[in-house]
Amino acid sequence: MNLEAKHHNLIIYIFCSTFYIIEIEVLLLRNYGLLIVLGILIISSITYLFDLQVNKKEPLNQKLPEQDIVKQDIVIREELDRIDFIAADNLAQPVSEPIRISFVGDIMMDGSIKSTLRTKGSLYPYTHIKEEIQQSDLAVANLETAVTTSTNIFPKQYNFKADSDALSGLKEAGFDLVSLANNHTMDFGQAGLLETLASLQEYNIASIGAGKNAEEAYRSHEVIIKGKIIKTLAFSRVLPDVAWKVQQDVPGIADGYNLDHILTIIGTEKQTADYLLVYMHWGKEKQKHPETFQREWAHKMIDFGADAVIGSHPHVLQGFEFYNGKAIAYSLGNFLFPDYVKGDSAQTGILHLTLTEENISMNFNPYYIREDLIIPQSNLEKINVWNELEKISYNITVDNGEIIWMHP
Repeated sequence: MNLEAKHHNLIIYIFCSTFYIIEIEVLLLRNYGLLIVLGILIISSITYLFDLQVNKKEPLNQKLPEQDIVKQDIVIREELDRIDFIAADNLAQPVSEPIRISFVGDIMMDGSIKSTLRTKGSLYPYTHIKEEIQQSDLAVANLETAVTTSTNIFPKQYNFKADSDALSGLKEAGFDLVSLANNHTMDFGQAGLLETLASLQEYNIASIGAGKNAEEAYRSHEVIIKGKIIKTLAFSRVLPDVAWKVQQDVPGIADGYNLDHILTIIGTEKQTADYLLVYMHWGKEKQKHPETFQREWAHKMIDFGADAVIGSHPHVLQGFEFYNGKAIAYSLGNFLFPDYVKGDSAQTGILHLTLTEENISMNFNPYYIREDLIIPQSNLEKINVWNELEKISYNITVDNGEIIWMHP
């Protein structure tokens, strides 16, 4: 091989390698300093190839001494090996920013809440929590109210509906996603559900756990945050009637009674997700402990790919747990409910999940519902809430809101 061909091949090798490194450093590590260096190397390589082409009519059979060619090859290949080593070392230590996902419990905007929203504005109940919610990368709530003008009441004990304007405050407060998988979304039948879906779309609030058909109801919400694919699913194991269960082409709620079906969906969705979160509507009202099956189900969901299982429905706070490094919150209680709630039913808070390459952590910030307003609590009140949560949780301690797993 003559000198021109030999250099031509080496330059092409360098050229391809630099693109490989750029992909690693820029897309994964955002190392723009190295990008500039590599850019210069590319330009130099192109210039050299161009010079070879322009001067191809000149004699090319002039050979350097063999020892000089060997030395030149060694220098080039040592530099390429060094670049490959840097790339491999960086790939082994990925750098990513923490992702914060916030969950809250039941939001019901009928009764006194409806009157307050009409007189004081739709953002009023969230006055003290909006900044905290807005700082999250994704905020999720359980919308336990049909948003409809329908008067076609489903025959049951309690039926709730809200004005569509109420969603304006929810959106402005920072909520991106709501679960409709609960026992009130269809309080006004299929028509009420469809109107709720339309209103949410109007206010640019995504929803999970219900839909016009089975495909829509069981579909995950997917979003890319800081380069990671985050998916969220929702199911309800509390439905007033079998007619509420979504069918193939009939509007309804995502069925939370069939564990095998839930696990199949979780396994499928996790295949194309970095993190998968599951919001379950389940458990017994006013009970501070989950039922035995709930812990078993939560563990199985994690075994099949869930990174966190979040619960609602009991209208009171329940405990926390870590299982195989994944997060479980059995019930987040009420988050916004009319002025008749008090005591444990008015105790609420915001659960923050922090997702990193290394682990998933939980932090719970207590609040209280009073006169249609979510209000902050004193340090002493927060400590009392955290101490109570420790007692009803599983192998965890709470340090200033941080939920820490303890070895059993």
